[in-house]
Amino acid sequence: MVVADPSNDVSFTNELVRSPSAEIAVVTYSYSDSRDLSSAVVKCLPKKLGGKSWHKGGTDPKAPEHLTVEFIDSNGNHVTTKHIDRNGRAC
Repeated sequence: MVVADPSNDVSFTNELVRSPSAEIAVVTYSYSDSRDLSSAVVKCLPKKLGGKSWHKGGTDPKAPEHLTVEFIDSNGNHVTTKHIDRNGRAC
């Protein structure tokens, strides 16, 4: 199963920064993972740090630009959290 409908299956901790590029990256990644990934939550930066979805660094200051995404299965259980680049690849 994949994250098929970004408008229903992808949420953002800061909906004000929802973007087509982020939605496409999440859906693209979900097609490459064989696990049951039925929905996703894009973990945006805290509002005091700008609340952005796309960001660099984090726990690794040298990390390239990415999204931090939590994937959830069809039963509502956490599957994995990944850093996803603009091409929909884990980085």
